[in-house]
Amino acid sequence: MTALDAHPPQRHVLVGVCGGIAIYKAVELVRLLAKEGFAPTVVLTAAGKRFIMPLTFAAVARAGVLDDESSWQASGGWFEHIEAARRADVMVVAPATANTLAKLATGLADNLLSAIYLAFRGPVIVAPTANWAMYEHAATQRNLEILAGRGVEVLPTGTGDLACGEEGAGRMASPETIMAAVRRAFAGLAAGTLAGRKIVVTAGGTREAIDAVRYIGNRSSGKMGRAVADEAYLRGADVVLVTTRAGDETAYRSVVVESAAQMAAAVERESADAGVLVMAAAVADYRPAAVSEGKLSRADAPELNLRLVPTVDILAQTRRAGLVRVGFAAEAGPRIDRARAKKAAKGVELLVFNDILAAGIGIGSDENEITILTAAREVHVPRTSKASCARAILDEVETVLTAQ
Repeated sequence: MTALDAHPPQRHVLVGVCGGIAIYKAVELVRLLAKEGFAPTVVLTAAGKRFIMPLTFAAVARAGVLDDESSWQASGGWFEHIEAARRADVMVVAPATANTLAKLATGLADNLLSAIYLAFRGPVIVAPTANWAMYEHAATQRNLEILAGRGVEVLPTGTGDLACGEEGAGRMASPETIMAAVRRAFAGLAAGTLAGRKIVVTAGGTREAIDAVRYIGNRSSGKMGRAVADEAYLRGADVVLVTTRAGDETAYRSVVVESAAQMAAAVERESADAGVLVMAAAVADYRPAAVSEGKLSRADAPELNLRLVPTVDILAQTRRAGLVRVGFAAEAGPRIDRARAKKAAKGVELLVFNDILAAGIGIGSDENEITILTAAREVHVPRTSKASCARAILDEVETVLTAQ
């Protein structure tokens, strides 16, 4: 059986783009949305079109752009504001200029974007931008208070050098900050099987100390585990990521560890009240039997012989009734037979197999090709993004949870 990349949940984000110098950040925001599997639709105001052509947003969004000239006034397009509001799950206005903020706060609907806002009933996020004096003006601040009082998430502005040459508040939030707000909004909307359920995900490769400086490790980037954690959060899960690679701040909790023993302790602690455990980390099979307190010197030991002993089997020690466990089998070659044997030996509900020697999907890449082994079938996911692989894995997790 094959899981197609065309199957991902359509998370529609309507991005209203106004006329401000911070519009260049909106291009990056739309690019990130598309890259991470969201379906962005850009609504560009007339002022915004004076800064950037619609084609730029169409290229990064891989979708058409709505504006007053092509949509609002087009023949048969009188209801475009209603249709756009119906399609969207989350609405973002970035950059949100003082003029547009005033329209949204007062209910003025004299362009496509402000009309869509009035028709939209989902979560709304605004990222204000303005000269410091315009931003701090009592009228602008009052408009922001009105919007926040209606449940709109108003992102804080940054302070620093402004395009006008002055310095102060009014810099638009970064694309990454806006992306985090979008994820929070979708997590709040989630109502599926994983919503409200605790899930522990591991990521990265462990490091086993030789001395105070050196270690035995592997090349795992942690990207697959992070993708699973991100997707689980979007589905409303209470996510805990146990990782060897501290990354950007996330909306969910992260526990940073180094060795297999530390990861085992963290997983045992966190999975005690969890419903799902996804072991995407590349945990070392062996560790040095002894660790030197200082730094080994070549002058003192021309040769170095290490005695390695097995590390703890994390999957084995976490086995308990009610915990859905997902194991991973990264094999050097198309050895799915080894993956089948591992699934049977570990007794896991799901096992994810991938061939690390396959071109373009090896360790550290942004893409993967996997086969998910379940109790009843094997689901093949052709080469695609790790975000899409994560969706396929969690689809199968939800199937197991539903059957319990």
